[in-house]
Amino acid sequence: MAFEIERLLISRVVNAERIIICWLGFSALFGLTGPYFVKSDRITTGLLLVYGTLCSGLFGVSSHLREQKEKVYQSLNEADMKALKQELQGEAVYHSIATSINSKRKVAAFVNQLPVTERLRWIEEWGLHGLVELPEPPREFRTAPLPQEIPIPAIADIDEESVQQVVNPGVMQVLGAIAEDFPQYIRLDSKWVDELCDAASNHNMSARSNHHFYLAGGTQSGKSTLAGVLINKIAAKSQGAATVIGNDPKDGVTRWLCKFSRKFDGMEAIPDWIKFATREVDDRKQAIANQSGNCDRIPELFLVQDEVDSVFGGGKGFPGKVDKKTAEALQALWNYIIKFTAGLKCHGVFMGQSPLCGATGFSRPDLKNVCFIAMGQTASYILDNPKDFINVKDEILQVFQQTCELLDKASVRYALVVPTRSNPFVAIIPTFDIGSMEQKQDVGDAYMEIKQWLKSLERLPSDRELADTWKKLTGLELNEQGLSELKRILEI
Repeated sequence: MAFEIERLLISRVVNAERIIICWLGFSALFGLTGPYFVKSDRITTGLLLVYGTLCSGLFGVSSHLREQKEKVYQSLNEADMKALKQELQGEAVYHSIATSINSKRKVAAFVNQLPVTERLRWIEEWGLHGLVELPEPPREFRTAPLPQEIPIPAIADIDEESVQQVVNPGVMQVLGAIAEDFPQYIRLDSKWVDELCDAASNHNMSARSNHHFYLAGGTQSGKSTLAGVLINKIAAKSQGAATVIGNDPKDGVTRWLCKFSRKFDGMEAIPDWIKFATREVDDRKQAIANQSGNCDRIPELFLVQDEVDSVFGGGKGFPGKVDKKTAEALQALWNYIIKFTAGLKCHGVFMGQSPLCGATGFSRPDLKNVCFIAMGQTASYILDNPKDFINVKDEILQVFQQTCELLDKASVRYALVVPTRSNPFVAIIPTFDIGSMEQKQDVGDAYMEIKQWLKSLERLPSDRELADTWKKLTGLELNEQGLSELKRILEI
């Protein structure tokens, strides 16, 4: 290696000095303690003390010099390792470039067997300029000068990732092979969304799971879209019109696929959102208590919170918008929802960019009750820092990491899904037909719900009670004419 000779020379000097230092230390000890153990006259005692003092001084100086040489030796050793690392990196880069060029040539050999009409598309898509054979143009066209206004296209750079996708051959084929070996951990179908929602909407409460959802992902990763799909699919199986209440701190910028019964837009509305959500949970508890703890015919309730990490801000809130006290109240609300409301047919749906508990306010024990869905690059982050999010063997963790790396390179939308009562898995996010996804409430069901409510009330309701109940069931405000029509239909 580059510094091997210098390091060996200094190593020998260091070893020699170690022997000398040991001898000086022993001599100093003998000279300074000898007079106490050996009978000697005054002159001999003085000589021994002088000898011991001299050896002690030399011992200190030699120790200091040896320490400096040890540092030089260590720095030379580190320099050798650094030089070796650079050499290996250089070899790796060389082999990578050589492999990339060879791979591109293999692709070009394959493209040369295609019809000429297909070759141009491959040349542009994979940057195979100069490697794919094309028929020569007619002589008169070949000798004609190019128009000055048309620029000559530059030779494309080698796109190693694109080439590898073709040579591998194909991302989906590789994924298919992984999924065959680990079918319970790699999901390429779109049924996993329905399975999560079926478990969350099972009318047998003891068989339910995935009551609550936390979706983590960056901007435009599809968190709100997937949240809307989950809400719609669960609400479609609700025993009665589902109630969806939420807070969107971005003032309605998000395109939601679910119909909110009540929505609080903006960070300034968060205190009202906390009070309203708390009251809804209390009303739900009372309604179930009126049925002796039976949840039959009780509709689903969704409490939706977007931008969890922003509004909580690690417990400090959002400067100028959400104060520390409000952030702590949000934390208390969220943890209460996911810990104590699953048996009330209540679903907490939370979204944020950071999955870290310190940034979101969720405690790790509480997250065990949440179906955790990490989208795209956030999934890769979780796999690099698994902590308490996933509990799988190391070999499965490696399978997850390799699969996510493959999907990242292919720009495929995917998620790491950690359900509450089954294996975690990496899943492809399907393309949803969002045009027909808007949640629709059946007014006929609302009439049936109100009639049942009237029977349980055993008295005539006030106009205010009737209007509030209708709004709770349908999300619609009743004016005086609408209230009169409703009373006519109900024969009140």
